[in-house]
Amino acid sequence: MIAAHASTAVELAEALRHQFGLHAAMFHEGLSLVERDRAAAFFADSEFGTQVLICSEIGSEGRNFQFAHHLVLFDLPLNPDLLEQRIGRLDRIGQTQRVEIHVPYLQNSAQAVLHDWYHLGLAAFEHTCPAGPQIYAEQQARLHARLAEPGASAGSLIEQAAHLNKELHAALQRGRDRLLEYNSCRQPAADRLCAKARDMENAATIAGYMETLFDAFGADHQPHSEGCIIVRPGEHMLHPLPGLPDDGLTVTYDRDIALAFEDAHYLSWEHPMVRDSMELLLSSEMGNCTVCAVKYPGACAGALLLECLFILESSHRQLAGRQHLPPTPIRIVLDEQGRQHDETLTPALINAHSVTINTETARQIIQAREPVLRTLLQDCARQAEARAPAIIDRAGRQGQQALQNELDRLRALSRVNSNVRREEMEFFERQQQLLTDVLHAVGPRLDAIRVLVVT
Repeated sequence: MIAAHASTAVELAEALRHQFGLHAAMFHEGLSLVERDRAAAFFADSEFGTQVLICSEIGSEGRNFQFAHHLVLFDLPLNPDLLEQRIGRLDRIGQTQRVEIHVPYLQNSAQAVLHDWYHLGLAAFEHTCPAGPQIYAEQQARLHARLAEPGASAGSLIEQAAHLNKELHAALQRGRDRLLEYNSCRQPAADRLCAKARDMENAATIAGYMETLFDAFGADHQPHSEGCIIVRPGEHMLHPLPGLPDDGLTVTYDRDIALAFEDAHYLSWEHPMVRDSMELLLSSEMGNCTVCAVKYPGACAGALLLECLFILESSHRQLAGRQHLPPTPIRIVLDEQGRQHDETLTPALINAHSVTINTETARQIIQAREPVLRTLLQDCARQAEARAPAIIDRAGRQGQQALQNELDRLRALSRVNSNVRREEMEFFERQQQLLTDVLHAVGPRLDAIRVLVVT
């Protein structure tokens, strides 16, 4: 329920409580931001929440309640845009039912005139009314005069509003570019993109990943409500998590919950906190050196293997290197005799059959076998250097071909279109040379080491 003033909202809530025993949540400017958040969350809770949320005019902006489908307009605003904003709190993406709008008013009152003007003149309750502001600007003086004398007939005013609405709507329809609209959505391609997005949106996968990441960095996380958790900085955090404020954050992995409870941040793989935390994890030294035991039939018990992860990447920030040679891993696994095991001893196999070694035992192993491990590390580096040229060459050929295709396209287009500038073609010519220079300077960088003890 929306009313214009906070005092009206308070009186309505008191009336419901005293006369009907119904506890309604309130949402108005007299409450603090935290109190408003709690009221919205109380209303969004379908199991234990309230049935009614009574708002002042601030409830018509910003907050979304598409999980509800009954809207009571206790009074009507003069501005058609504001009426549309009120209705838009419910009638938006995520709404699954027909929105029922209830407008109580007294007969022969100003609200009755305003109701008829909106309903019969603008059809503003049934459809969006893009012409509403213009009609209001033209009829403002006459409308205010009728509101001051609600007993007088407003028939001619409403008829003129309906006529203007029809004319302006027809003009808007004539201005539509139907060819553009037709080509704006190619349904088969759109369906494939939607299916791919649904596949990527696996709440269980990202929930498990983020909870592990929170634990690794020392962030506290605890349940908030159904489907939501609160994440706060822990007392022993190793690094500040990007985007995590000091007072914490309410997050969810469920899109429907995020749509219903907009104060909960929806964590997807594209959320800034997730992306920046992954970047922090990849760029930090935490976890890039470890010792573990593994069951592996390809080597005898007690054998020592060294797994090294090298990264091929360009430090150049311009298009060429970053686009055509993204960070590319080179994984090497060698035993003490120099034999390679990276194809048979896969990361999945290690994760499935590895056993954690305590810190003291790991330190003793490293100290006892340090000369062997140093030799293996040098061998791994040579192996990575040997594999890098083929990867760089492949990236260079693919990149040059992509740039040449774009250059050929612009040259062909310039013959029939004088708007194609020479600077555009020169840009791709420079990119070709830049790609060659950047890739020539790329080499493998050691990123992580894991010592494996075969059991």
